[in-house]
Amino acid sequence: MEMKSIFKTMVMAALCLGTVTFASCGDDNDDKNTGLKFSTTKVNVAPKATAKVKIGNGAQPFTVKSTDEKIATAKVDKNIITVTGVKEGSTSITVTDKNKLFGTISVNVATPLTFDKSSLEIAVGKEGVVTVKNGNAPYMVSVMDKKIATASVKKSNVIIKGVKAGTTTVNVLDKNKLAGTITVTVK
Repeated sequence: MEMKSIFKTMVMAALCLGTVTFASCGDDNDDKNTGLKFSTTKVNVAPKATAKVKIGNGAQPFTVKSTDEKIATAKVDKNIITVTGVKEGSTSITVTDKNKLFGTISVNVATPLTFDKSSLEIAVGKEGVVTVKNGNAPYMVSVMDKKIATASVKKSNVIIKGVKAGTTTVNVLDKNKLAGTITVTVK
């Protein structure tokens, strides 16, 4: 009699486990949902300033949503996202395409770095230098469109080289996350 009781208990346990297993399985296919690629996944922008991010794949139309619009807002035109800093702080922007693929961009809004010039015009193959006037080294740079210009940093000097004709931006970030933007026109 006791053997039957143990057997019944084991069968019931197996059935319960099977039910839980089947109930927890689904066709969520979440692995397709992080497929959007961006020119950068981290944006540093000053209050009242904008930064542009290019969407590298996916299907239009795209939608954008800031997790905190008191920190930064976002809008999209075709495959270009414009992020606008509102006040200092951090937030993120979620971008979704028409097929529900999505990606996230981290946004840091901080007091801007200042430069000896806010824009630079250079010729293809030539270099120009913009000096950071405030902030704390080391500085990091990122170029919106590396097909137009490249950038590097030596101490407080941002060295920008023209690659092909066009306009792009160079974002500069110091060790305390202060950010600034230089507009570059290559002719």
